[in-house]
Amino acid sequence: MPRSGPRWRTQQRHFIGNFAGMQITSCRLRSLTLALNAVFAVGAAHAATITVTTTEDGSIPGECTLRDATLASNDNTAHGGCVAGEAGHDDIVFAPGVAGTISLVSGQLTLAEDTTITGPGAGQLTIDGQGASRIFDITGDASLQTVLSGMTLTGGRTTADGDNGGAIRCMTAFEMVDSVITGNSTAGQNSVGGGLFTATTTVLTRTSVTGNWTEAYGGLAGGVMVAFGSATLTDSTVADNWTEGDTAGGGGIIVFWGWFDALFINSTVSGNATFGYNSQAGGIAAGGAVTLVNSTVSGNATFGAGAAAYAAAGGISTSGSVTLINSTVVDNIPQGGGVAINLAAPDTMTLTVSNSLIANTVTTDGSDITLCSKAIDGDGSTHNLATDASCGTDTLIATASTTPADLALAPLAANGGPTKTHALLPGSVAIDAADDDVCAGSQVANLDQRGQPRPMDGNGDGVIACDIGAYEAGSDTVFRDGFEAP
Repeated sequence: MPRSGPRWRTQQRHFIGNFAGMQITSCRLRSLTLALNAVFAVGAAHAATITVTTTEDGSIPGECTLRDATLASNDNTAHGGCVAGEAGHDDIVFAPGVAGTISLVSGQLTLAEDTTITGPGAGQLTIDGQGASRIFDITGDASLQTVLSGMTLTGGRTTADGDNGGAIRCMTAFEMVDSVITGNSTAGQNSVGGGLFTATTTVLTRTSVTGNWTEAYGGLAGGVMVAFGSATLTDSTVADNWTEGDTAGGGGIIVFWGWFDALFINSTVSGNATFGYNSQAGGIAAGGAVTLVNSTVSGNATFGAGAAAYAAAGGISTSGSVTLINSTVVDNIPQGGGVAINLAAPDTMTLTVSNSLIANTVTTDGSDITLCSKAIDGDGSTHNLATDASCGTDTLIATASTTPADLALAPLAANGGPTKTHALLPGSVAIDAADDDVCAGSQVANLDQRGQPRPMDGNGDGVIACDIGAYEAGSDTVFRDGFEAP
């Protein structure tokens, strides 16, 4: 989302009011570092393990509920059947056989210290806010770390204006692993992050954020809002999230503040949308740079009207630069006008693309959608495919745009691996057409988005070569660790 407009500045002021910075003089830096190291060492040495023994909510004699476990972690005092936490860090785990749904009946769960909660698996443990409250409210600041893994969060909801994060509101550094956030929402004005709101550095690994939404004016980020930190998504999905209100951009994910970047590795952002007036960026919005490696951005859209600067970018909108490496960006449609990939500052920011496919294979009114707000920069870019000339032609194979028919892309589907991809059908011009040196680089590491090896001889001509885009034709469809896409 462009940071230069009045709406962007208003939103920045809204968030800035909630945070304060701290300056550290150089003469005290060494002392502070030693003190912090001592604190962390003590925390690690005395971490408590609190074991949840039931899926009931509240407090039950002789049992350790998740609610009592969070209280024990927060105040380092025994609650119900839960042992006391320790100052510094606590691990909350689940006893063997404890699985099912925890239906919250007493409101949100609060975490106030450095905490890791490890569930038995997203398919075995669901925490349901039942549409009555947020699920986790994580207080503190960026000096703390919260890790959630092995769970599904659903039914979280906030209704007050400015009440962010339908499932999670997190003020600490945040990591989520092997989990699902689905079916959560915010209803109030300027209540951002239908699924997840985080204040600082955020890492999602093998995590799916799907089917979350915001409803009101200024309700940015149907799926994920990262307000003041970088975001890294690996083997993760942000799909089918949306915003309904006016001036509510970022259907999928927003990394808000201008000097923080978004990195997507082996991940898919698909089917996200905005519906309100002046609500841009159906898929991804960022104040800083956006980098995609072996990733797919597909089928995102903006449906509302408005000024071009606010209704643009069906797929990606950023105030920073965009880098695509062996990625597929396809069918991201700005219904009210605009482009698929929008750089708000095209004169100073770069669009660097290698071994990637940028395409539109569907139209809304018989006309083609413009793909790029500026041409791909020649420096550092090579071996690409695009279906119109807006992305330039210098870095395209054959130095010319191609047709959707020649791309021969299959629909987005579970083709193996933890995320969905567009397979390359026989005869695709993307097969064996990439730069093998880019594929062999440290970022791609001769693997496709699914974790399958590349290069392969995808067209059967006896020559092994890398494919353009996130998918390598000719690879086995069984993911390397056996984990299949949902």
